Amino acid sequence: MTKLLNLQDVKDRCRVGYSTLYRWRKSGAFPESIGLGKLLWSEEQLTDWENRHARPPPTVNSPVQRKRDENTFDQRQEAASAVLQRHADKR
Repeated sequence: MTKLLNLQDVKDRCRVGYSTLYRWRKSGAFPESIGLGKLLWSEEQLTDWENRHARPPPTVNSPVQRKRDENTFDQRQEAASAVLQRHADKR
């Protein structure tokens, strides 16, 4: 027997808000509901859609982590520049 998911279940499963689901439905980017007088989707229908539209989980970095990432990037850039300069000096 197919499990049916209501709007709340789909919202929780997709980790988006109601407005996002309504926008996806209106644009045709989300599967049509089964109907039956309510917004219902089969679990298989939603799983198929998720597999075709896989998204990475949202990442939330703190300001401290962003600064650390920027510093690490700057250090790698400086190291790469130094290596290139050494190779240029050898010629």
